[in-house]
Amino acid sequence: MLIFRVIKRLFWWKSLDKKACKKYTCFLENLEDKSPKVQIIECDKIYHHILKDLWYSGSFGEILKRKPKEISDLDQIWDLHKLRNSLVHELKERDQKYLQRSADEYKQVVKKFLKQVTGK
Repeated sequence: MLIFRVIKRLFWWKSLDKKACKKYTCFLENLEDKSPKVQIIECDKIYHHILKDLWYSGSFGEILKRKPKEISDLDQIWDLHKLRNSLVHELKERDQKYLQRSADEYKQVVKKFLKQVTGK
């Protein structure tokens, strides 16, 4: 299995199939009734899983440090990932309007990335 993944990574263009894209789109749609904090955390997970489906391995931070060529705005993703980390690891109150704007931004970033990596 590992050899297949290595060969696939070397010789095939990295893209997601329609089934995977639909799965992630459904996950995004199901976030609408969640709190902004949960939406940010889930968007971070979705983005990480997309990258793993594109044959990247490691934690999300480790992958971002390698500067994947598929990510057009790495600074924006780093900022959103850092926000996610602070929400998970710090006991700090956050402005709900700020969190909602950030959650909306993250959802749009994930949708844009999905379109990019599926060729649509």
